[in-house]
Amino acid sequence: MNRKNSITTVKVSLILLVILGACSKNDDLSKVNYGTSFGMCLGYCRNELTLEPGYVTYVHSGWVDTVETITCSDKLGNDDWVYYKTQLDVQEFLKLPATIGCPDCADGGAEWVEIELKNGTGHKVTFEWGNEPSVLNDYIIRLREQMDSSILCNGD
Repeated sequence: MNRKNSITTVKVSLILLVILGACSKNDDLSKVNYGTSFGMCLGYCRNELTLEPGYVTYVHSGWVDTVETITCSDKLGNDDWVYYKTQLDVQEFLKLPATIGCPDCADGGAEWVEIELKNGTGHKVTFEWGNEPSVLNDYIIRLREQMDSSILCNGD
């Protein structure tokens, strides 16, 4: 291989690395979903939130039709979205299995986080309530706080 071919090979390799690395950059994060559920529960047993640039949507629902689903939206400050977008290590998140532990076994509850990237790629991780993977510790704390603020959205 001559010098010109070697330089071309290096350039092509670098371009491919940049393209592949861009596939999971946090700038590509377009949506974060978070939720909790308890199977042996009456009332509002499922709670979910969806975070997107500029707003958050909360959904509180039950397992039976007699529990009316409550959906409300609120503004999401830019600083909050920047936190959610930058504090999640997308590459590490994508390595997590879809299910960790035994979510909602013996009515222990389940939590989940799901992300969507701008290219449409998504990944959801479900785990035992209160027993998040260590790579998500701080992120889950913030998501729980965000969920707790949904009571303000309902005007209660």
